[in-house]
Amino acid sequence: MPQLRQNIITGDWVVIAPQRSKRPSDYVTKNEEKSEATKACVFEVGGEAYQKRYQDFETDHIFVIGNKYPAFVTDANVCSVRSYGVEDFYSAQPSVGGHDVVIVKDHDIALNTFSEQVWFELFEVTRRRVEYFQEVCNVASTIPLYNHRKKAGASISHPHAQILAANVVPSLVQRELDHTESYFKKNGSCPFCDMIEHELESKIRLVAENKSFVAFTVYAARFPFEIWILPKNHQAGFEKASQEDLRNLAEIMKSVIGKLDKALDNPPLNYFIHTLPNSCEDPSYYHWHLEIAPRVSDFGGFETGVEMFIDVMSPEEAVGYLTK
Repeated sequence: MPQLRQNIITGDWVVIAPQRSKRPSDYVTKNEEKSEATKACVFEVGGEAYQKRYQDFETDHIFVIGNKYPAFVTDANVCSVRSYGVEDFYSAQPSVGGHDVVIVKDHDIALNTFSEQVWFELFEVTRRRVEYFQEVCNVASTIPLYNHRKKAGASISHPHAQILAANVVPSLVQRELDHTESYFKKNGSCPFCDMIEHELESKIRLVAENKSFVAFTVYAARFPFEIWILPKNHQAGFEKASQEDLRNLAEIMKSVIGKLDKALDNPPLNYFIHTLPNSCEDPSYYHWHLEIAPRVSDFGGFETGVEMFIDVMSPEEAVGYLTK
């Protein structure tokens, strides 16, 4: 029997329809992608992109460059409307902010084989760049993300993340803010903290935990094997994470990715970090979190047409495959 479930953070409804479910092996995506030859790869250390790196943000395993084709630019003066024209009836503004590419130096590793040290440095550099965009550039919001494999949007196989800093708050993040603020006013507590407490007590969807973090399949999952990772202590902004926090985040991320790799054989996936926007002054009801979205199912007309998702594998069934 299908069931409607509401996401306590966004207010969005999803349909859980497990009677249409498949086995994990049916979600395996054959990896026929060819990696660029090391010498020809644009992200190789010593290459043209590396020469343009931000040297203050380089570590043993990571370096950062500006995106060659940015969605958001740092200077409003370079935004041209000539290609689009100006229409008074509609709203438009320059796409100002920033767009980083955060590159792992080693060409021959991938997200499913990162060491804890690589994860730590990736998160630490990301944290510092988020802090830079929030405090120096004063953008409205910052979204770090990673596209793993071509089906998840990776146009270059060399391992790399991205950070998009925008002069607006994305609609989904705004829904999170609106819904969690409403919950806070009604219940006097942070809904993220309450959700963490419930998931730790019930253990129904628990994937992994350590001293600082918890990972679980989402009660109102939008797609099979959707996982959220959250700090156990209330923390609104990712840029406030300590070195110890990031060490523990690296540990649990490696564990969770390993479980997905074992169950789904290196699936294409996206991860993204939602953090408190600069435009939000009250951190009481928000909680930064990392969302993992395996790209193992396709969206149909219903999902595309009304943005309401049908998940054909319940999160309770998914966690069974991940933890066995």
